Amino acid sequence: MTHAWDQPMSKGEETVDKVMSKDVLAVDLNANAKDCARAMTKKGVSCAVITEEGTAVGIVTERDLVSKVLAESIEPNKVLVRDIMSTPLITTPPDAALVGAAEVMAQYRIRRLVVVDSSGALSGIVTAGDIARTLAEKKQYQDATLNAMARYSESGDSGPYQ
Repeated sequence: MTHAWDQPMSKGEETVDKVMSKDVLAVDLNANAKDCARAMTKKGVSCAVITEEGTAVGIVTERDLVSKVLAESIEPNKVLVRDIMSTPLITTPPDAALVGAAEVMAQYRIRRLVVVDSSGALSGIVTAGDIARTLAEKKQYQDATLNAMARYSESGDSGPYQ
């Protein structure tokens, strides 16, 4: 596990715990890819944090399922998530500065950071979309680029792809 421990924050700076999702899908590393994909679909999320005895050890994203299972014509019920998960897991503490989390995402070219507390327990997940939504809100949704990244729409429509 790689930790993204950030620089000290400025007073009033937004922190990861204020924007992260706390309801994270955790899947045991001995689960198969089909069960993981079904759990992701049921929960409506794009990734699952892979755990071993309750400790986060990796992450499986939709991209992992497509590129490592479907594109290789592997039967999803015959491959374990531990064999397709992305590692090392890049993490951040809940009290990290949001700007620091964004810098870590850019450095590692990832869109999700798993949030763990000082004991290593899973606390949540923060995504590039969470950061974009926070920034778009701060700019009162006047920045079209941020709105697109945040998937913000004045109409509230969910878009054409369901």
